[in-house]
Amino acid sequence: MTLGEIFEVWAPAGALWSAWAKPVLFAHLGPRTVLSQSPEIHMDWARRADGESAVVVDLPGTSGVVVGLQLAQLGYRPVPLYNACPSPDTDAPGRTIVDVEPIMAELVGGAERLSRLTLPPTAPPAFLLDDRRRYGNTVAPAPGIFDNRSVSLPTDFPSASRLLAHGIRRVVLVQERSTQPQEDLSHTLVRWQEARIQILAVNLSTPGPARSITVQKPTLYRRIWQRVLATMGLRRNPLGGFGGLLPVPSVG
Repeated sequence: MTLGEIFEVWAPAGALWSAWAKPVLFAHLGPRTVLSQSPEIHMDWARRADGESAVVVDLPGTSGVVVGLQLAQLGYRPVPLYNACPSPDTDAPGRTIVDVEPIMAELVGGAERLSRLTLPPTAPPAFLLDDRRRYGNTVAPAPGIFDNRSVSLPTDFPSASRLLAHGIRRVVLVQERSTQPQEDLSHTLVRWQEARIQILAVNLSTPGPARSITVQKPTLYRRIWQRVLATMGLRRNPLGGFGGLLPVPSVG
């Protein structure tokens, strides 16, 4: 399967939600990407897609892809929203703040599995995020480190009106240890909530069904400069997404 074919599997032309799939990690796939298929995750909360529910999966690393593929078997269209670039230095992957190489491997490994499923173009979305995007999981920021921290913005998702127009009445948030979303994601979920889309949450560390929640308004909600402040200090990559080397101070 070529790199273009892999992205086409995850964001097929004609599928309703493909326009929101981020091409960032797919653009960096190459020979170094090792195929992977992580074990499945217990999902007693999940129900077959009913056309009225969407899912936001905010889990660490490959867990988001794994859950996305399992949701695909239940009729959801997984939509990757990973926006952090891998380090261009293939010899020093450990010098990257957010390790996205395993996610890339899981996307490649899962493409064949996803391609065998027959999902209709209107299948409801399951948006996939890495919950380590803002803070990383490997090394602290320092000169010479590849800084690919990122944030989730409301513009990364469909608007509430678009979701409602396509019959989405509720959204299930899936996280590892909490039911309240991270602050960057809450800017999106509160907008949906205000449009009377029901928000439910699943905490994977506590087995049980999804439960309705009220998302708290985040700092600077709907302020015109919120986007600027949210991305301040992050490094945009020329090829799209986030990622750049932290400068090494010159020696005088």
